[in-house]
Amino acid sequence: MAANMIGVKKRILDESGRAPVYTVMLNPEIIKKDGAYYTEEGCLSLLGAPRKCKRYKTIKVQYQTAEMQTRLKTYTGWTAQIIQHEAEHCNGVLI
Repeated sequence: MAANMIGVKKRILDESGRAPVYTVMLNPEIIKKDGAYYTEEGCLSLLGAPRKCKRYKTIKVQYQTAEMQTRLKTYTGWTAQIIQHEAEHCNGVLI
């Protein structure tokens, strides 16, 4: 979930799809992408049918932790797709 989607005007996303491991990313930036593909995604902030969008199978993300430590992490598959979706929200983009 991107913070700005719940009214918090900050570039923060929470990649917590696999609790109990929570990853909060401050100022997330996708710095590398590989394996482009097209898919359809829905969004709780948009009504109607899913929309087509371009995603990447593998991404490398740079972000800061809550302790302001810079991290680099590579994500693949479904997790990479979700992070791309939420990072776009941080950048003011809706699918």
